[in-house]
Amino acid sequence: MNTAKISLLSALLLTQCAEKRDFSQDYSLPQGYQLEQHTTLYLPDALEEISGLEWKDNGELWGIEDESSILYQIDPESGKILKKQKFSKNKDIEDLLVYRDTAYVLQSNGDLYEVSAPMTDDFLTRRYDFPIDQKRDFEAIVTLDTEPSLLLFCKVCKWDKNPSRSSVYRFDLVSKTYQTDPYMVLKREDLQAAFPEKDLSQVKMQPAAAAIHPITRELYLMSSTDRWLLVMSQQGDFLEFHQLPASYFKQPEGITFDAKGNLYISNEARDGRPNILLFPYQP
Repeated sequence: MNTAKISLLSALLLTQCAEKRDFSQDYSLPQGYQLEQHTTLYLPDALEEISGLEWKDNGELWGIEDESSILYQIDPESGKILKKQKFSKNKDIEDLLVYRDTAYVLQSNGDLYEVSAPMTDDFLTRRYDFPIDQKRDFEAIVTLDTEPSLLLFCKVCKWDKNPSRSSVYRFDLVSKTYQTDPYMVLKREDLQAAFPEKDLSQVKMQPAAAAIHPITRELYLMSSTDRWLLVMSQQGDFLEFHQLPASYFKQPEGITFDAKGNLYISNEARDGRPNILLFPYQP
């Protein structure tokens, strides 16, 4: 092969690589965490499709998986299932949050399941139907400090038109009603403006999990589609943006923190074993 052909081939390969790279290849985690410093907890096959995590105030780690409506208590040291409870008929379940000892479970269509007295014989499940009857897919919920409400993040909702936007909806925990207009809309153009040093022109705004840091009180929003982690203020300001390596995060679907700020991220199996990665908090 002559030199001209080699140069042309090299140029083509470089162009292809550039086209496949959605944004910066610098992998990292938010301040206080290091990618290399983590412990891996391997999970049983029952959690192969683990889709949500929640650290409770009493020190228990709970999880859900998206093929059955079951709450799981998981040993945070071994990954073994300690307890489980079925709270409804099988649905496509995506995220979990515990607020004042009541569990709220998110179905992919935006419906919420309120489980009172969860993990006890006296549990009671109520369902609240999402009010907009269009094609939609929700995967993340979180509650803020400022008001008793849940925020639901669109992963793919018809009215968002394309992956550059993610509408966020509010569910009032007092009136038990949804706000029909978006609480806010996450936009790729605003993300790019917040981090001009990065090329985020192809980032998909498709959140899969959310959690509040117990110490900084910042919102951590994670995507499994593009494997990114976004840190926001509770007022909606973009603070940090990090790309996550596929070598660690095969399909990151759940995120939570313990009281000390240690970070837990769960991965679905994806032709391997499901796991939880524990990153110690070192501010």
